[in-house]
Amino acid sequence: MKRFYFILLFCFLCLLSVPRAQDFAIPTEGKSLVYFVRSSGTGALINFKYFDGENYLGKFRGRNYFMYECDPGEHVFWVTSENRDFVEASLMPDKVYFIEVRPTPGALKAAVRLIPIDGDDARSKKRLGKIILKRDPVSLQKSDFSTEAEGLEYYIQNGMKKYLSDKEKGKKITQLPANFYHN
Repeated sequence: MKRFYFILLFCFLCLLSVPRAQDFAIPTEGKSLVYFVRSSGTGALINFKYFDGENYLGKFRGRNYFMYECDPGEHVFWVTSENRDFVEASLMPDKVYFIEVRPTPGALKAAVRLIPIDGDDARSKKRLGKIILKRDPVSLQKSDFSTEAEGLEYYIQNGMKKYLSDKEKGKKITQLPANFYHN
């Protein structure tokens, strides 16, 4: 019987330690909110550049996160460093989504992967939630990088060509399904 109570107490404490949806920001009514969380300090000095299709979202480095509020529907999120990684997302209105930004070893500098986190994945949510709850988000203000974005037109066109080429060749593109929301 003691073992039963111990297990029950352990489960209860585990549930308390998982960040709850109300601990995270919520989107403006009718919008979707995506957290991009860079969970590792690997390659901390390397800036990763973030995009939504042909829209440049900005860049940041180190173990941190930013929030991106957008219209619901279909999106192609991508990030670049030494490589490019793409996620096809289907977002629902009034929902919150998490994408883990995972640095990986590269030949010359850190490479990067985007990993959508399922709303039912309590372990990943807890790990990313620790970063979100302890830090303020990186502020990616369009005015801060508007001049940089102008110089990236060719780069963006090249990135989208790569995405379309990969898709045409049948390469697997990571998916962020609508039901992966966290609220």
